[in-house]
Amino acid sequence: MAETYDVVLATPFPNYNFFAHKMRELCGQNNLTFFFCNDTWVKEFHQKLQSREVEVKVLIDLTANQREDDDPYVVLAREVKRQRGTVIDDPDVTAYAAHKGYLHQQLEDAKVPVPPTIVVPREDIEHFQLTRQQQGFVGVPFVVKPAWGDSGVGVIVNAYSEEDLVTSAGQAPNSDAFLIQKRVEPAPLGNHVGWFRMFHIFKEVIPCWWNPNTHEYQMVTPGEMKRYRLAPLRNIMREIGRISGMKKFTSEICLHSDGRFYVVDYVNADPDMNPRSFYANGVPDEVVRHIVWLLFYEAMHIVKRGHGYFDDELMESEADRNWLQRRQREQAVN
Repeated sequence: MAETYDVVLATPFPNYNFFAHKMRELCGQNNLTFFFCNDTWVKEFHQKLQSREVEVKVLIDLTANQREDDDPYVVLAREVKRQRGTVIDDPDVTAYAAHKGYLHQQLEDAKVPVPPTIVVPREDIEHFQLTRQQQGFVGVPFVVKPAWGDSGVGVIVNAYSEEDLVTSAGQAPNSDAFLIQKRVEPAPLGNHVGWFRMFHIFKEVIPCWWNPNTHEYQMVTPGEMKRYRLAPLRNIMREIGRISGMKKFTSEICLHSDGRFYVVDYVNADPDMNPRSFYANGVPDEVVRHIVWLLFYEAMHIVKRGHGYFDDELMESEADRNWLQRRQREQAVN
């Protein structure tokens, strides 16, 4: 008989132990079985899944290689999906949504504010030449970034010519397309600049100030949301979630010096989960804990669905769930 795991957390990143510990804690407190699948276990766990020695109800996938078909975490996610388990996020949806080239046109068509952009397929790079009209469209210098990639690999923020496009292509050999994008300049907002790392977790949006140079986070308070008129950030994120089909992701949004918002990084399918208490440029601990709760809460809904009286407990209001927003409001008052 197969051993059933209600929640499996899969990630190759050893610095996500804090996240895993909090998830294990919540599962233990609510009688859900939990397994942390890292590099030590991923291949063996996949073999046991294939042979039906184990069963997975919910897999929370914290990886970044969804377009690499032989990546062991992608293989695991697809096997869980094949066996009708729930994967957060669906690996096939992620592989599409995390591709900046594919998603760009959809966002533009839906009037999501994105910078002026030219998408160049890899096979066109050797002969690609920017026309004078294109140079006027994206400006000089411009930004070059791979359509598929992470951790800033292949991103050139001060690009001047087609040679920078060739350089980016060499640095990101797995990307099949590249974006040439107009640079944006964030507006000064008090002690901050208008650059935000936005978390989207099951339609709940958590805004953070983000410094693109130091990669340091700070929570955006309700008072700051009102003072700087940042309400459009939430609507933009929910629209990206609707278009992409993603449940958990981050985006980078810039409030430009011209007063307009621009989405500069569309869908980061592997949100940073390093807590500030362990890493100087980590995510505020209360944000990490809240994200763990949101993911656990969704997993519990899935695992406990159809368990009779317990269904009533799963119907708590959205207002009761938004612990982070309540805490922000309390801090703003005090």
